[in-house]
Amino acid sequence: MTHIPKQIGHLHLYVRKDKEAILDFFARDISRKLKEFRDTERRDVLFLSSGGSALAVLDRIDESVIGPYLTIGIFDERYDPTNKTSNYAALRKTRFFTRAVTHGCRLIDTRTVAGQTPEDLADSYEQELRAWRALHPRGAIMATMGIALGGLTAGIVPFPDDPDTFHSLFESDRWITSYDATGRDPFPKRITTTFTFLRYVDMVGVFLVGEEKGEMFRELLAGEDRAAMPGRIILSLPRGAIYTDESLLHAAGMR
Repeated sequence: MTHIPKQIGHLHLYVRKDKEAILDFFARDISRKLKEFRDTERRDVLFLSSGGSALAVLDRIDESVIGPYLTIGIFDERYDPTNKTSNYAALRKTRFFTRAVTHGCRLIDTRTVAGQTPEDLADSYEQELRAWRALHPRGAIMATMGIALGGLTAGIVPFPDDPDTFHSLFESDRWITSYDATGRDPFPKRITTTFTFLRYVDMVGVFLVGEEKGEMFRELLAGEDRAAMPGRIILSLPRGAIYTDESLLHAAGMR
């Protein structure tokens, strides 16, 4: 049996039997950290969730830690004038969102409004994030994210054939960028946080489960080229955890 590391980069690695078990553990850990930020450190929190699989954990977060100290938004958005594919629209359908409204959380709405261009939406979201930081200089930023089969994370798709464009989009001074992923992803119009912003996140939770992602995870750990596999950004993030299951580690040759 291969030794399972306790950390991947600076991130703790937590393993449970299956997806249900790790979802429960992930939600309890988020709840514990939110309570610590609120009660022990007395800090306001900006809580950002990725779309996709990472949304699954939200409804399991302890309702007692949801309150006015929280500002809630989406880590990565899809530009869509109909808002049918909007990640924020998907967030609104969760029980977590209903609880957030009930308990007085501030919300950052990233749905597309009439007449808004992708660049307009990116600028608006960037202004929201920077305004939050200016208002809460001691505030903590928490984020949940997943990693897709091709290495996509937080709405950032691979650009293995064009690393210069990749770095100009995601390693600039901007916190939010808009870009066109036509030919690279089924959702081409992307509004997403950058690697620059990711490095400001105080606590990141990476939700990564399933046997089908084992090979991708092994490849992620074996290289450094983020343009080819954006998920490799997790190897350099300062603080947080990866939450996974036994089947993924087995498929990755780590169990």
